[in-house]
Amino acid sequence: MTPLSRMELQEKGAGSPDGLVTRILKLEPNLPIPVPIEELCKRLDISVIRPLDTDGFEGGLITDTERSEGIILVNTGSHYFRRRFTIGHELAHFLIPTHMPDKPGRFLCSREDMNRLTAKETDRRARIEVEANRFSSLMLMPPPALRKALGNSAPDLEMLVKMAGDFQVSKQAMSRAYTDYHEQLVAVIGIKDSRIIWIAKNRMRFPFIQPRIGDLLPAASLAHRTTHLPNVASALVSCLPDHWIEVKRGTAAPALYEQVYRQRDGYALLLLHLEQERDDEEEQEDIDLERRWQPHFRR
Repeated sequence: MTPLSRMELQEKGAGSPDGLVTRILKLEPNLPIPVPIEELCKRLDISVIRPLDTDGFEGGLITDTERSEGIILVNTGSHYFRRRFTIGHELAHFLIPTHMPDKPGRFLCSREDMNRLTAKETDRRARIEVEANRFSSLMLMPPPALRKALGNSAPDLEMLVKMAGDFQVSKQAMSRAYTDYHEQLVAVIGIKDSRIIWIAKNRMRFPFIQPRIGDLLPAASLAHRTTHLPNVASALVSCLPDHWIEVKRGTAAPALYEQVYRQRDGYALLLLHLEQERDDEEEQEDIDLERRWQPHFRR
């Protein structure tokens, strides 16, 4: 096995989040799951990981101008899985040379920074936070391991929650990866007291979700029913798609399903599964197959 070091990461294309993770996985093809992120930090010149005592921030990085070594700071009041994501985020700031701190030698990152997915091209600080989140997500949930865990499974919140535990990441972080890599069209919505607090979906594949963050759930949503047991996923239930997505007039409404996973203190996850439209050729293949296997009886 090739020894992992920062020297080994210094190659063309390895300065981006995707390039760095690709290089690390190439050097460490048998990286275990959950990824030992603190051990990786030690091998990449992070000398120590310390508690962060600055209010209002989730993580930080202290380093010198040459970045010969670094100290990662973490909010110990956060859940262990979130702390792992924060460590990955700060490691990205240390490894990516274009990430420059607001103050010399010191990065400080808030909970809002940890949730950034997009940024304007002109907002340099927001862009480096998005890149750090991208690195942390890819590092803690490596795509090869994620695809292997997903396999050909049907959309299911119990499986998502199990994967979050196996990879030791938050349910929100896993929801983003789950919706990006699942072969079916799925979205996952975080709920607190019947109000939407976050939305995870593949922005290229899943259609626009009409209720926004901060809105109440649609009145007809499955989540409003009181029969859901805590920490048990409900069955997938058909719902009216126009409560969630735009259905163009004059076109057949797609099949949309809801599943709910109730948690504690008013929190819940809601999964939307949109059945993919099949083309005429695929449907004809199924009809032909059905005809071939249909028994024929003589009178």
